[in-house]
Amino acid sequence: MKPLSVFELTKQIKDLLEWNFNEVFVEGEISNLKISSAQHVYFNLVDQKARLMCVIFKSNIDENVKKQLVNGQKVIALGRISLYEPHGQYHLVISYIQSIGDGLKYKKLEEDKKFLLEKGYLENKKPLPFFPKKVIIITSLQAAALKDILNILKRRSPGLEILIYPATVQGENAKKEILKAIEFVNENYAKLSLDVCILTRGGGSVDELWIFNDLDIAIAFKNCKIPTISAIGHQIDQTLCDLVADKIAETPSAAAEILTKAYVDLHKTVLMLKKSIFSNFYRILNSKKANFESLKLTKIIKLVENYIEVNMLKIDNFSALLEHRIQNIIFNKSKKIKSLENRIKLQNPIAKLNTQKIAYLKFQNLIVSNMQVLLEKKKHTLLNLTAKITALSPKNVLKRGFSITYTKDKKIIKSINDVKENDYLYTVLYDGKIESVVSKKL
Repeated sequence: MKPLSVFELTKQIKDLLEWNFNEVFVEGEISNLKISSAQHVYFNLVDQKARLMCVIFKSNIDENVKKQLVNGQKVIALGRISLYEPHGQYHLVISYIQSIGDGLKYKKLEEDKKFLLEKGYLENKKPLPFFPKKVIIITSLQAAALKDILNILKRRSPGLEILIYPATVQGENAKKEILKAIEFVNENYAKLSLDVCILTRGGGSVDELWIFNDLDIAIAFKNCKIPTISAIGHQIDQTLCDLVADKIAETPSAAAEILTKAYVDLHKTVLMLKKSIFSNFYRILNSKKANFESLKLTKIIKLVENYIEVNMLKIDNFSALLEHRIQNIIFNKSKKIKSLENRIKLQNPIAKLNTQKIAYLKFQNLIVSNMQVLLEKKKHTLLNLTAKITALSPKNVLKRGFSITYTKDKKIIKSINDVKENDYLYTVLYDGKIESVVSKKL
């Protein structure tokens, strides 16, 4: 027998299905309703034991049909079975549909919500710790949600300890394993120092997420001894576990961000404070450095002024001493002249007296003239010395257009060899300072 290709076998199955089920009535509940961009409607018809994929093409949809297409609605559908070869999946192509009331599945969900509300299970939310140290995650080890959560937790809070309790999150064993996981948390949270419990799985169809609408799981999750986060599916999905959890996360990634928000905020605050401290430190340092430079220059000027004052006092003392000595010389000479006058008077020769008198007057005039010349010379010398010393004052030197240039380490520049390119230089002028950079030596 020649083997069939996959396409040939699939085509034969399709022909059999379409030939034998070209018109069937099916009763079930609408689940996982979706509308494509082409306005075709896709959903599942489900009951307690099976699921049938269905499609209503745009040509068979009117306003009456749209009103009946609601998740949880129980309907009777007329259509034909077909098979889509590329996927190898059969489905019901519906030509007519009629609502017969709310489906049992969604009706029970609404009853369970009402029960939880009346019993207070939606109240008294436990606050999440600001800085949790250890968290336990209940999910499937193969879940993409787990990888997302772990990546974010490790990146945003490297010191956080993470425990994973593996559990099936859909299918027959899911309820038993999830209840067992919550029981484990309640029995061991103190011994393991657990701070938060996260129940999570990634997005999926309504049917795939339905396990988290189980009333027993929701009550057990509400009674968890530690704060809980529910991160089931995506934002549009909301289950009973979401309603009873202490905190709802729109996505698994959002659960990790909520848990580590305080760590991230603290890290940002520490960085801002660190930046502010260093900024203030350097600002104060530069201010003190400028004050120090100003004080240092003021001290140099003060030293020069003190030097000038000391030398001015010395000049004053020297002038007083010189004047005193000149007066002594004049006094002694006058005394000698007086003595000569007395001697002349005693000798009493008139001619000699006149001659001596003339000589005396000349000598007296000569002495006075010489003393005045000498005094003027000494005063002139004194004034020159005073002017020279005053001219050496840094303030006067700077005022005449000169300046003092020094390097960053306060070394005064005396030669072009004292600097090199890109050195920072500081130039003191009469009325301030200039900061410059050596760009080129000529």
